[in-house]
Amino acid sequence: MNKKIDLIESYIKKCEQCTENESKSLVHSIVSVFGKDIESLTNGLDSYDKLHMWEGLNGKKVNLDYYGDIKLLKQKLEYYKATLEYELEKTKDSNIPLISVSQNQTNQISVNISLEQTITVIEAIPDDKLSQDEKEQLEGKLSKLNTEKDKSKLWEKTQSALKWIADKGIEVGIAALPYIVEALKNAK
Repeated sequence: MNKKIDLIESYIKKCEQCTENESKSLVHSIVSVFGKDIESLTNGLDSYDKLHMWEGLNGKKVNLDYYGDIKLLKQKLEYYKATLEYELEKTKDSNIPLISVSQNQTNQISVNISLEQTITVIEAIPDDKLSQDEKEQLEGKLSKLNTEKDKSKLWEKTQSALKWIADKGIEVGIAALPYIVEALKNAK
């Protein structure tokens, strides 16, 4: 998410430094890059106004205000950046594992949950729910799943870990189960 925020910041700077001559190219660049991420990105843009497009097709001379579009796009990018930063901060505060989500051309969503992310969530479980010693035991069980390559041995270790987790309660299950599912899914 931080890389996305950095990219947005770079485009905001481009908007601030943009001249009128560069504005048309920058408008098209921003719409191309962020069009799928920012809902209604082209709403209010002079250069994407359907009436202007229609007039242009009918032979009328249409003067489009690309420079004005840049000012509006800058505001939309700033709002989008603030929204992402808020979501990132909310995720940090809620002890929910950070999940990386990516979308490919066939609209399949893949979710990757790392051992480090899971350990961060386990460490956030209050000591009255899971002692420090038990946290270390769980982290050890999960790291064994991470290193196991043989599918049958992985399943044995998974069963052992699941029995242990079941005795510890729902909070432990919520923290560890997504990683266990990921490990089983990635087994060869």
